[in-house]
Amino acid sequence: MSEDTILESSPTGKRLQSLRKDDTLSILLCGKRIPLIGKIVLGRDRSCGIVLEHALVSKRHAMIQKIKDDYFITDLSSTNGTFVNGKAVPPGKYVRVEPGDKIKIGKTVLTIK
Repeated sequence: MSEDTILESSPTGKRLQSLRKDDTLSILLCGKRIPLIGKIVLGRDRSCGIVLEHALVSKRHAMIQKIKDDYFITDLSSTNGTFVNGKAVPPGKYVRVEPGDKIKIGKTVLTIK
C-alpha cells in the first residue's frame, strides 16, 4: 500500500471528482488527476483535501489556491517546507505554479498538469 493517500470520500474530494477534468489545472499524484478549484489544503490531517501520509508532512502543510486565472501555493508554516521545482516556498509568501511544475512535500512529488 502506498504511503500517499487521497481522501476521495471527503466533501472536497467528492466535489473535485465531479468537475470536468479538462476545464481546470490539476495535480498528478500516484497516477491520479486531482482538479484544482478554489483552494485545496495538502497535509497529513484527514480534513485536508489531499492527504499525504508521511512523517515529513505536517498536518496542514501547504495550500494551493486559484486567484483570478492563476494558481498559487503557500507553505502553511510546515516543519520541513514546501518546494516548487527544487526551490523552497518562502514563509508567508505565495508562489505561482504552472503546468509542468513539480511540488515536493516531504518525500512526495506532485506534478501540476
